[in-house]
Amino acid sequence: MTNNKDLSFQAFRGIAIVAVVAIHASNTGKLFINGEFFSLNYELSLVLRQFINYGVAAFIFISGFFAPTNYFSTVSDYFIFYKKRLTRLLIPYLFWCFLIILFFKSTYDWNLYKIFIYIITGRVQGPYYFVIVLTQLIILTPFMISSVNSRAKSILWLSLTPLSILVLYFLQLYFNYEINFPWNVISFSLWTTFYYFGILARTQQKIINFCKNQIGIVIFLYIASILFSITESLYLWRVLESESLAGSQVKISSILCSFCLILLFLGLRKIIDNWPKVLVVLGEFSFGIYLIHMLVLEGINTLISRIQIIYNLNLLCIFSATLITIFVCYIIIYITRKFIGIELSQKYLGF
Repeated sequence: MTNNKDLSFQAFRGIAIVAVVAIHASNTGKLFINGEFFSLNYELSLVLRQFINYGVAAFIFISGFFAPTNYFSTVSDYFIFYKKRLTRLLIPYLFWCFLIILFFKSTYDWNLYKIFIYIITGRVQGPYYFVIVLTQLIILTPFMISSVNSRAKSILWLSLTPLSILVLYFLQLYFNYEINFPWNVISFSLWTTFYYFGILARTQQKIINFCKNQIGIVIFLYIASILFSITESLYLWRVLESESLAGSQVKISSILCSFCLILLFLGLRKIIDNWPKVLVVLGEFSFGIYLIHMLVLEGINTLISRIQIIYNLNLLCIFSATLITIFVCYIIIYITRKFIGIELSQKYLGF
C-alpha cells in the first residue's frame, strides 16, 4: 500500500500514467474533417505530445531508482532478484496478453508461433512494448549496480540512449530507412540512460542535492527543453516530413525534455511535503491502468466520436478521452481489489 512507499514517487507514477493515457488518446484524436486532413488539429496534438512524451521515461527512471543497491555476489542473489522483479512484472503481463488474444484478437487464428512472437515482442497491445524493455533492463540490473563506482562504466551506460537515438536519426533521415513501431522503441539501449540515472540518483546524494539547490536552473532547463521539443517536432514534420519522429518519445528533444522533467521532480520532491492524493492513488494503480487502458480507451473513443461537438475539437477530444479512461480504469481496479483482495489483484492482474 502507499503508506509503505515514498509518496512523491507514487505521485510521479500518477503523473506518468496520465501522460501515457493522454499519448494514446492523442493518437486517436480527430485529424480529418469531412474526409480531408485537418493540419491544425494535427499540429495541436503534436505540440501537446511534447508535454506528455515523458511517460515511459519516467516509469523507467522510477524502476531504476527502486532497483536493489546491494551487490550480487552469489547465484542465489541473482535468482532471488530475478524471481521477485520478473514474476511481479510478467505474470500480469502474460495474463492480459492471453485474455486479449482470447477475446479481442481474431487475427491470430490460434497460430502458436505468431502468438509467441507477439508476446515476446510486446505487440499483443501497442503499449506492452514497455514490459519487454523493462524486462531487458531488469536482466541487466546486476551489471549496472556493479558499475556505479566506476566513472568510465557509468559514462558508458548513460551514453547508450543518446547514441542509440543518433543511430535512429541516421537511419531514418540519411538513409530514409523507416523503423516501424515497436522496433523503434523496444531496445533497452534506447532507455538505459533513464534506468541507470535512477540507480545513480538512489546511490549518490549529490544528484538530489543539486536538483534541490539549483531548482531555478532546473526549471529553466525544463522550459527550454519543451520549447526545443516543440520546435524540433514541427521541423521534423513540416520540413523533413518524418511524422514518426515528430511525435516520437525517442527523438533527441523528447529525451532531453524527459530528463529535465526527472531533474525537476527530484528537486521538487525535497520541497513539496504534501502531494495531491489523487496522484498518489493513480500512482498506486498505475501498472493496472497501463495494462487495461487501451481496452477501455477503445470504448471511450467510440462514445466520444458520436458527440460531434467534442470530436471536432481535437484537444477537447483528447482531454475527455484521457480523463474518462483513467476514471473507468480506476473504478475497475478499485472494485477488483475489493472483490478478490489486493494481494491476488496485484500478483495476477497487476492491479
